Amino acid sequence: MFKLLKLPKHLENLIIELQIFFDDTQWLHFSSLIISMIITPYKSTINGMVKVLGFGTHRSRHNAFLLNSSEVLIKALNYYAYFILQILKKCDEPIYFILDDSSNKKRGKHIAGAYKYFDHISKTYIWGQQIVCSIIQYRNITIPFGFAIYLTEKYCKEHKIIFRKKTDIALDLLKSFEVDSDQTVFVLADTYYATKDIIKYSHLKKHTFISQLKSNRVFYINGYKTNVRKYLKNQSFKDKQKFHIGKNIYRAFSKKVNLKTGGVVKIVLTKCSAHRTATVLFSTNTALPINKIIDAYVKRWKIEIFFKMSKQYLGFNAYQSTDIKAINSHLCLSMFAHNLLTHAFIQELRAKGKSLTKKNISHLSILNMQNKIRFESNINVFDCVIEQADFISKNKIKKEFKKYLVAA
Repeated sequence: MFKLLKLPKHLENLIIELQIFFDDTQWLHFSSLIISMIITPYKSTINGMVKVLGFGTHRSRHNAFLLNSSEVLIKALNYYAYFILQILKKCDEPIYFILDDSSNKKRGKHIAGAYKYFDHISKTYIWGQQIVCSIIQYRNITIPFGFAIYLTEKYCKEHKIIFRKKTDIALDLLKSFEVDSDQTVFVLADTYYATKDIIKYSHLKKHTFISQLKSNRVFYINGYKTNVRKYLKNQSFKDKQKFHIGKNIYRAFSKKVNLKTGGVVKIVLTKCSAHRTATVLFSTNTALPINKIIDAYVKRWKIEIFFKMSKQYLGFNAYQSTDIKAINSHLCLSMFAHNLLTHAFIQELRAKGKSLTKKNISHLSILNMQNKIRFESNINVFDCVIEQADFISKNKIKKEFKKYLVAA
């Protein structure tokens, strides 16, 4: 791996429309950091990203950029998400707007907004942050849209910030998402975000909200009050209709009920053949067929894949800042990097004369695109060194390559 001597021209052209959000100095920082986040073999901290830059200023300047540009970056991220959505636009294709939160475990006590909380995956208390995120799933492509760091009531009081619950943050993210009124939108979330306000706003915007019901969730059926746990006890799935979703087989049936905090909805009681646990889903669109409700909710898993890929390869949890604005900027860059890799893949298909069919789009791999960009960056270094080395000796060329070689 070599240092980046100049920004790959085709990648810079992909994000050139975003230049309207930045002045010249900010643009240099933004474009170089987003590319270095993709290609760095180190951990994607500022230090790790600067190590692969063969040009530009000291890391303190980059830190200053992160500190002062969080609001601009968030606006630009939303714009870029809409831009990619527009490139992919196809008639009759629904948009899946997915909400969830992710835990970023941290060691340092100095990390801004970090606190001790119970992690439901590891079943232990950890020190870190929780980030509420929204992604768009469209034509089987994941497009990061927005996020906000959850800050405790104590932290907000100390820093004179308005406190927002995670459900309030999720509602704000949903409100910031605007599409044409005739566009079919499914809002997907786990049971934690199935709140009265989010359901009400989905009704208002004519979006279909689909989520899971907790075992203690109260609803009314045929005038009788019950909850999910009690209702499931008297239900058998043996003779129920079979549905094939992907490789899995589900047995399911549906009922119209009145949720205590959600109004009239369609619940789907389903059990996958792969395990014994029954799941109860619900949809605010009571006319939606059972298989479409199950198929839509299965897509909610895409946000978990996004979290895993972004943390493992794009530095989503690699920040080490004591300032909440700088952390916001770092998270933005990670989401930008994901969108840029997607955009590069689409551009590559078009350059080959291929249309954006379901089959061609299915070949998208964020990891493969990252490796391609790293390879292209290495080729750029070779070209730069050879161009500058017109009539010099082989030994001098070797020295030049060694100078730009990254020892990682």
